[in-house]
Amino acid sequence: MKISQAFKKAVQVTSGQKAGTLKFLAAEGALALMCLAPLLFLVEKGPLKYLAALAVPMWLLVKVPARVNAAAAMQDSLGGGALFSLRLADPGSYWQKVRYGLSRLALLAVWGLPTAAALVFAWDKYAGDTDGLTVMNMVYDFGGQDMKTGIIYLVLIFAALVALFALGMGFHSGDRHARAIGKKGLLKGKRPKVLLCRICSLVYLLPLIAAFVIAAMRYVPLLNDVSGVISGDVAKPSTSVTLMIIGAGALLTLPLVPLRAMTNAAFVHGLDE
Repeated sequence: MKISQAFKKAVQVTSGQKAGTLKFLAAEGALALMCLAPLLFLVEKGPLKYLAALAVPMWLLVKVPARVNAAAAMQDSLGGGALFSLRLADPGSYWQKVRYGLSRLALLAVWGLPTAAALVFAWDKYAGDTDGLTVMNMVYDFGGQDMKTGIIYLVLIFAALVALFALGMGFHSGDRHARAIGKKGLLKGKRPKVLLCRICSLVYLLPLIAAFVIAAMRYVPLLNDVSGVISGDVAKPSTSVTLMIIGAGALLTLPLVPLRAMTNAAFVHGLDE
């Protein structure tokens, strides 16, 4: 199947089941929020803040198998069935789904090792007892005696590491759909095509991407006077306006999220056909 055909099929299914698509999005969103709800304990200053750790087992035991069910529902809809159905809450083979989800997370963890290692290194290097002036000097030296260049280098390195992790996610993004079809070896030798499809589907995230770019551009001028920013002599862009920009991008992107997921599902479905 061509990627353009996957896009077309995804649009056909979602536009043909508008109500079902909205219900599907609402159900998946509600599950995600439910699993992340314990993070609200982080606003507490006492022992209750440690209850935020409950988000981890809740995500593993609820959201992970739910994603497998969601893949099955999407494959059903591509075969003429309903997108929003009891398949989303199918309790069958629960522990198999949990183990499968954990295996996918383990694979993603391998892709994320460079990012994790960089974060640990940065924390050890720049956090702890290291004062702000020392950190500034290290960034200054890293940029070849230029603070702005040092910050840009660090941002580019971090962006490259995050991009590597994102590529890993795209590389394995079709796995759950292959499992839902019942052919685990379906993607053998075809993962690069699945990754390319996933990259092309970023077009559905353009509103959110544009919002982040606009928000970032608001802070770029601050790089010209980092010391002034730290001392408080330079006025910073309004945080509320920045959040409004990102929020607007997120709202515009939200209706397009099912299309992105369905495009990936349609491509794997086409490989089976």
